[in-house]
Amino acid sequence: MIDAAMALIIRVLSAGLVFGLQVLLARLMPGEAYGGFVTLWTWMLALGSFAALGFAESSIRFLPRYHLRGRLPALRSYWRFGLQVVLWASLAMMVCALALGLGLGAEEGAGLTIILIALGLPFLAMEYYLEGVARSFGWFRLAAVPVYIVRPLLIAAGCAGLAGLGVPLTLPVVGGVLIGAMALVTAGLALILSRRIARLAPRGATAVRSQRRLWLMASLPLLVLSGLEDLTGYGDVLMLSLLADPAEVGIYFAAARSLALAGFVAYAMTLVAGRRFALDLAGKSRSALQDSILENTRMTVWATLAAVGIALLAGPFLLGVFGEGFLAGYGAMVILGVSMILRALVGQAGEALIVLGRQALGVAVALGVLAVTIVLCLLLVPAYGIVGAALASAGAMLCRSMALALVLLRSEGLRVVALGPPRLRVSSPA
Repeated sequence: MIDAAMALIIRVLSAGLVFGLQVLLARLMPGEAYGGFVTLWTWMLALGSFAALGFAESSIRFLPRYHLRGRLPALRSYWRFGLQVVLWASLAMMVCALALGLGLGAEEGAGLTIILIALGLPFLAMEYYLEGVARSFGWFRLAAVPVYIVRPLLIAAGCAGLAGLGVPLTLPVVGGVLIGAMALVTAGLALILSRRIARLAPRGATAVRSQRRLWLMASLPLLVLSGLEDLTGYGDVLMLSLLADPAEVGIYFAAARSLALAGFVAYAMTLVAGRRFALDLAGKSRSALQDSILENTRMTVWATLAAVGIALLAGPFLLGVFGEGFLAGYGAMVILGVSMILRALVGQAGEALIVLGRQALGVAVALGVLAVTIVLCLLLVPAYGIVGAALASAGAMLCRSMALALVLLRSEGLRVVALGPPRLRVSSPA
């Protein structure tokens, strides 16, 4: 799992950068404005995967198989077709969202937030797709560095520079910096990937109608699955943004950001897991697939435990750097740490379902978990505030882990829970 370790190192660096960026914004922006930015960013992330129409996930299913079997015309054709579909779909969503935002009023409130989300959606959708393609080829540094290292640096530099010039960091200003950074990263990533794929596959290949239908039919269910997964992951923040004032949302988000290192562990494992599972399946080795699933779970559980423990020990300091008022989020931070451990118990079961073509089962699980999150938030947030939102997250993650473990066992006969020590192994070359 050397690739996973490399991905984890990149994400550790990213966690530090993102944490520093959030501290910078919390210090430079008024409390209400920072809470508004948190709401904007969370909704944008939750909706971005919908705009990618599932092609970020289906690329992990198709591209490793095409590459392994030498089907280079199909590989290049999928790449071009995915670009076109994601671009036009995200632009259509942007136009609809802009119309809604302008109808509500562009000056402030929900209308302004919707307009900013609309402007960022095409770039975020392309980011999702390009990152998925990079992961499919095993280009893990290319998948992680532009989005998770370069982008926060650009945002921090832009906001700090504007503040140094005396420009007030209002929500529209910071939202504009965010969208500009996403645009630059997306353009650079698209250019690099285009050149690499041009070296791998011949030019001029055109997808036949049956291929396009296959790719669409495989991707669209993943649109629902990936979107629901993101809504589940951000559901507590989204519900809190509807039920509490922006200042409380900011405190809760600071608690979640203080656990960012632990949260990025799962992402680092995801970078490697989908490709590894797809290669095992393409090689028709069921035992190798089972071993890869269990090893990935072991790595995820132990790395998450370590990261959560370190973050909670440093919790008062981490929250304190946001400002004295943010220390009120430590109780929620502890519960969110437990939530992350519960989620880690099934490793990358969601990726396994995608590779196995069982995305319908993944959709059913995600719908159930989202429903649990909404119901628990409605019950707990009014009574307990940010602690209630954290409890809702923990309850939802427990339901998710139990459901995914049961689904994989019953549908595919594959075990996913593994609590023994990890055994490092070098991945086969891409």
